[in-house]
Amino acid sequence: DWCQYDPNIDPTKGRWEYLQIIKVHDNDKPVISINVGDCEPAVKNATDNICYGHISLTADATDNCSPLDWLFYDYKIDLFNDGIGSHSGYDFKVGPLTRKDFANGGTPLFHHNDYADDENNPFDASGTYPIGIHKICWFVEDGCGNIAALCQLFEIKDCKAPTPYCLTGVITVPMPTSGCITVWANDLDRGSFDNCTDANDLLFYFDGDPTATSKTICCDDFVAAGANDELFVEVQMWVEDEEGNTDYCKTTIIVQDNQDICPNTSSLGRVTGEIKTENGNTTQFAEAQMYQASTMVGQRTTGGNGIYLFGDIIAGDYKVKFKRDDSPLNGVSTSDIVQIQRHILGLQTLNSPYKQIAADINLSNTITAADISEIRKLVLGVTSKFAKVESWSFVPTSYKFTNQASVWTAPREISINIQDGSDLKENFVSIKMGDVNNNAQAHNLTGSTTRNNGKLNLEIDNNTTIAGELYKVAFKSSNFTNISGYQFTLKFDNKSLTFEGIEAGSLNIDESNFGTNKLNEGVLTTSWNNKVAQNADVNETLFTIVFRANGKFNIGSLLALTGDVTAAEAYDADLNIKDISLGVHTEKGVVESGLFELYQNTPNPFAKETVISFRLPEAGTAKLSIYDVTGKVVRVYDLQGIKGLNTVKVLKSELNAGGILYYQLDATNHTATKRMVVLD
Repeated sequence: DWCQYDPNIDPTKGRWEYLQIIKVHDNDKPVISINVGDCEPAVKNATDNICYGHISLTADATDNCSPLDWLFYDYKIDLFNDGIGSHSGYDFKVGPLTRKDFANGGTPLFHHNDYADDENNPFDASGTYPIGIHKICWFVEDGCGNIAALCQLFEIKDCKAPTPYCLTGVITVPMPTSGCITVWANDLDRGSFDNCTDANDLLFYFDGDPTATSKTICCDDFVAAGANDELFVEVQMWVEDEEGNTDYCKTTIIVQDNQDICPNTSSLGRVTGEIKTENGNTTQFAEAQMYQASTMVGQRTTGGNGIYLFGDIIAGDYKVKFKRDDSPLNGVSTSDIVQIQRHILGLQTLNSPYKQIAADINLSNTITAADISEIRKLVLGVTSKFAKVESWSFVPTSYKFTNQASVWTAPREISINIQDGSDLKENFVSIKMGDVNNNAQAHNLTGSTTRNNGKLNLEIDNNTTIAGELYKVAFKSSNFTNISGYQFTLKFDNKSLTFEGIEAGSLNIDESNFGTNKLNEGVLTTSWNNKVAQNADVNETLFTIVFRANGKFNIGSLLALTGDVTAAEAYDADLNIKDISLGVHTEKGVVESGLFELYQNTPNPFAKETVISFRLPEAGTAKLSIYDVTGKVVRVYDLQGIKGLNTVKVLKSELNAGGILYYQLDATNHTATKRMVVLD
């Protein structure tokens, strides 16, 4: 105050001081951007049977004041956007962490995202997630404590088209009454598949038209094309999956006028014939190939009647041969091994040249133990096909076997000379490799075997395991009489038991009698045979399987004898097929063993229908309950289950609910629950 202030008199008078603090605040939140990548091909997981797809998910943020590498990032993911999860309604959480700390090797406080490529990176949530619509929320905090949040839905879709496989040259004939034949698009399918959609849910149609599921061909089409004995119709077989992805393959529908129903318009030659097994069964899916010199000039596939036909052929020299390489295990079992072993030892000769050809798996022009080894690997599921031969072989019926050497020199093709107007018939014998008892299904794969020759009873003791200790399961039998061989699949609880090895007992068994390539799935396969039928006393140990226990359990509840991989059957001295079972000695006597298992539904997620499978240790009532995330029951199935594997088909239309659902199976002394996803 200049009226009072005089520094020479009193420097304090007329002067006042006051401290004022001015704070400048940044109230602006960071700005977040989320980048979602394009659709990538999905893959079905064999363990849970769910389809997963990889996606790129990254975030970036800007701020007016804080250095960008000082911003703290964290994200949360809500699978299927259902609001259920251990992190306040979210399933996964990663963060917080700055880019500066991350670059220096730091890790976030939370790093829980099993599906992420790097669960320690809060700026990049890229990973492989299940098919469905999910939500991701990113949170970014600046140096002034301002927190920004941005959420976005992202969808994992199946963007991969199905893989179409067409039958080559599908042969059919016009109906005598109408002179027409209707061919359905799925009649041309030969195992088309998709990475996510179940084969039964694929759609098939012609030439890109979803409404053209069939095509009708009549005699008028023969006349219009100037054809005589056969008409070739080029088509595209389209395959569509549940996501609407499509692809197609090209093939030919061949309509053969074997009965001269349609008027003849040509005088060219033709060759036809039947493909049958040695015991007279017609052979379907045999691919006939016609060559002129080294060039293939025709290709046909036999139908259920086993007939092939090449018509309207220009005069000249040709060769015809056949090919079929599907389902190598069809008709092949330990019973065939027994017969081949008896042949090698001279005890019982394979009584036809076709059976001897079938036994020569390694094409050595001899039948040896090496052939048995290859067949056993196939039976045990160790290999999926024979190494040196296709599943089927074909020999012209006209070929004459004059001596043993002629067996190995039998031709697999026939040479023909076609003249104008000639009509040749050349039949072939189809031989299923590895099958020497002629029980392969030649025209379909759905045949069944009737067994009325009794049952082989294997038995074990129901002892209690101790965690960490070895437990030897000794297999005995109450009726091991006159047995030449057996085979089966042994399922075990791989969470409770670890396979350690096998020990021989009264049976001559070693590692070659077991398939151990599926132990991680709790599956052990076995195949045994002897040159002559064998007997064993009730108290004899046939063989022993050694496990290490992971807890205290009754062993009988952890094992089940099934036919899941290797069919379960035994054989007497005459190779009659017997059933085979596994019993457990308990205080109540011998009871049949069995596992209780509830499997993941397939497909999952599903849009129309799904199948729930479960395994019961014994036959009895069971209840399958389906309920939503709130616990509300939407459907209950009262079931009468059989011992072993059971299946239930569930239709979406029956549920009247979508999104995340749970299904619970209740059976005697057992219960289990799993989650499934219903797509809108």
